[in-house]
Amino acid sequence: MKREKTACSCKNVNYGMILDAVKGGADTVEKIQAATGCGTGCGKCRDFITTMIRDILMFPEDYEE
Repeated sequence: MKREKTACSCKNVNYGMILDAVKGGADTVEKIQAATGCGTGCGKCRDFITTMIRDILMFPEDYEE
């Protein structure tokens, strides 16, 4: 995973910021929104956030650095 890849262009949030938030306990879209602002602009990335949270929680070894 490229940490610097943009996940939310409205709020300038990258994959790494979402990963860090999930590792810090943000396990819902609402918690990611509160932690990063991701998904609070146009909302196009909300489905992606849901998928990314699920993948990080199900396959944490794939997201180890």
